[in-house]
Formats: sequence, structure tokens, C-alpha cells
Amino acid sequence: MVSCPWCGSGEVEKVAEFGPHLMVSQYICRDCHNPFEAIRK
Repeated sequence: MVSCPWCGSGEVEKVAEFGPHLMVSQYICRDCHNPFEAIRK
């Protein structure tokens, strides 16, 4: 499960399967509204 690196919340939404690199996905936190990337598993 992916959690927000800024606030630690688990309430995140995937906004893109691929980010600027093929190994990351893009997410946005529903609590603090910050976008972030996470390595795909």
C-alpha cells in the first residue's frame, strides 16, 4: 500500500500509471493534497 511521504496518510489516489520514468506511478494525497511519485511494484 502506498502512503503519502508528506503527511503519512494512506488516503491516496493514483492519477497516472506512469510518471516521467517507467518505474514510477503518480499519486495525489486526499488529505494534504500534495502530489508525489512512488516506485511501481
